[in-house]
Amino acid sequence: MQRNRLILLAYIVSLQILDVITTYLALRSGAIELNPLVRMLGNDPVKLLIFKGMIGFLVYLLITDKNVMKYQKLVLLLIYTIIMVQAAITNIINMVI
Repeated sequence: MQRNRLILLAYIVSLQILDVITTYLALRSGAIELNPLVRMLGNDPVKLLIFKGMIGFLVYLLITDKNVMKYQKLVLLLIYTIIMVQAAITNIINMVI
């Protein structure tokens, strides 16, 4: 059980790091942030890391909550993964274009 939580945490942290790095690099290369909440943070990597870290932490708390049904956890993790991967791909495309 504890091992599964560590794997989940590592997975979420990895997705967050990928998103923070690609977002920061895309913004530095001239891309415009489409997310209005993130746009308010500007190009400050510390604020970006804190904000995105809070999102990841909330996802982790929901997925590890004993009151959330198993299928809901799977759906949440799937949606979170799709959003994070899509954001990273969009950031990478914006850096190239």
